[in-house]
Amino acid sequence: MPNVSVKILLFATFREKYHLKELMVECDGSLRGLIESASKILGEEFLNDVYEKERGKIREDIIFMVNGRNIKDLKGNIELKDSDVIAIFPPLAGG
Repeated sequence: MPNVSVKILLFATFREKYHLKELMVECDGSLRGLIESASKILGEEFLNDVYEKERGKIREDIIFMVNGRNIKDLKGNIELKDSDVIAIFPPLAGG
């Protein structure tokens, strides 16, 4: 799979924690590849914050959107393309 360049937007506590609003990453086009590439920039903790290694998928409590669509609504294997925009929201909390 060829490398693709995508933009990641971080929100709320992720933005505060990693001191970034957005970053560009190159990856193999898979969600796992995207997270691993971002982890090389943001650190290993980012991988643990958003990905469940043992299950091989994005954590259930994370809102992860590709071009404005929640990945939970996208069916099948998600393949990222050049210029896709990924929005990552931390777990929601409140009262």
